Amino acid sequence: MSSVTAMRWQKFRKHRPAMAGLLIFGLISLLCLCSGWLFHADPNAIDLEATLQAPGKLHWLGTDQTGRDMLARTFAAGRVSLMVGVLSVSLALLIGTFLGALAGYFGGWIDNLIMRFVDMVMTFPPIIVLMTLAAVLGPGTEKTIVVIGLLSWPLICRLVRARILTIREMEYVAAARTLGAGHTYLLLRHCLPNTMDVLVVSFSLGFVSAIMAEAGLSFLGLGVQLPDASWGSLISIAREASVLQQNPWIWLPSGILIVLTALSVNFIGDGLRQSFDPKSLKE
Repeated sequence: MSSVTAMRWQKFRKHRPAMAGLLIFGLISLLCLCSGWLFHADPNAIDLEATLQAPGKLHWLGTDQTGRDMLARTFAAGRVSLMVGVLSVSLALLIGTFLGALAGYFGGWIDNLIMRFVDMVMTFPPIIVLMTLAAVLGPGTEKTIVVIGLLSWPLICRLVRARILTIREMEYVAAARTLGAGHTYLLLRHCLPNTMDVLVVSFSLGFVSAIMAEAGLSFLGLGVQLPDASWGSLISIAREASVLQQNPWIWLPSGILIVLTALSVNFIGDGLRQSFDPKSLKE
């Protein structure tokens, strides 16, 4: 571990909310990823003799209208929600970083073209665009990932462009250019590595937005479809007044997990922002 990495880790460890968030998010992720081994129940298994059972010894979080175990189903749904968050933000980072790097490094007409396209994309109301794309492409886990990813890249593009506009004027970049380094080498060797702090923080914050967007789409029936489930689709069951009032164990755990995941990742992002801040390394 390099000295800079060690200093950043020490700075991150001193941020107590970030460490608490890391612990909570790690525990939730572990339960979601290992739910198949930890909870010996099929999340999609139907048992019509055990419908709408309240939490008890046999079913710790009760069962739904078709007798499916809600403990196994909630954490299996969390695995889908986390996957949507990670993959959609990764897609947004890929698009935003590529276009932002081109705009910031080359400037000129390339910068103007990309930035005007970004401005055009950002003028549309995000919720309307999200629902329209979801309706056009259709529901489904893979399509939800693509829709959220295509909607989330403009801000990342702006941040990467702003950073590279500064980096390309640095003396060590000018020296490498003078020695004959090509554009690809300068971008991959000098420019993009110095945007890592922007990318890490953007990923952590965009991850929360992606989970919330997926929950909203699934709540409206435009996201993850049966037999798969996500936290948003489980919460959507509460649209029925009887379930909302009489069977809170069906939707409440998913809502709590969404809140805990969002808070923990936000705390982690705040800790990463401070640890990657160059000023913090001088303290």
